[in-house]
Amino acid sequence: MRKAAALSIFWIALCATPAAAHDTETAFPTRGACESASAAMSNDENAWLVATFPQFFDTTGEAASFLTRAFTCDRNPADGQYYISDHIEDVLGSAWFQQRNH
Repeated sequence: MRKAAALSIFWIALCATPAAAHDTETAFPTRGACESASAAMSNDENAWLVATFPQFFDTTGEAASFLTRAFTCDRNPADGQYYISDHIEDVLGSAWFQQRNH
């Protein structure tokens, strides 16, 4: 129960902060361009996640792994372009996140 409450606080804070700043509106012509942009955004957020949520992340590598799962590049069949998709909620509820050593 305590972990669920902590995750709720984490989710609320994450949505109102830089990690939610991944640009999900910009279209990219290739998956590579999308992945590159997403990686750059994640690099800007790794240290913030570790500093803000030390109960969930020990290193920037752990934060990077989380962000890689939370923000993926998906092709929109309507226009054929790639967009960064937000999967934060799915990742927070995933077995991967629950089984981490925190």
